[in-house]
Amino acid sequence: MGQLRQVEDGTVQSDEGWAVRFLGPELLEYCTDRSACLVNVRYSASARARQIYATESSSDLFPNLGDHLRRAAQLFRGQYVVV
Repeated sequence: MGQLRQVEDGTVQSDEGWAVRFLGPELLEYCTDRSACLVNVRYSASARARQIYATESSSDLFPNLGDHLRRAAQLFRGQYVVV
């Protein structure tokens, strides 16, 4: 499991070659060395957290998307849950 770091603009980068960054309050960009995808984020009042919808963006191109987003979410400000 690679090391994570957060850079000034809030992007979370891994030494494994992937990164996650906010494009807006309800949109993330997940990038690997080969491709990128967009991931929706919504606030859930019942969960009192912002939910990151990894399953909407899952594909064969991003087999580790859910795991990477869960790891990155630990470095985001606020409460985030990957669903």
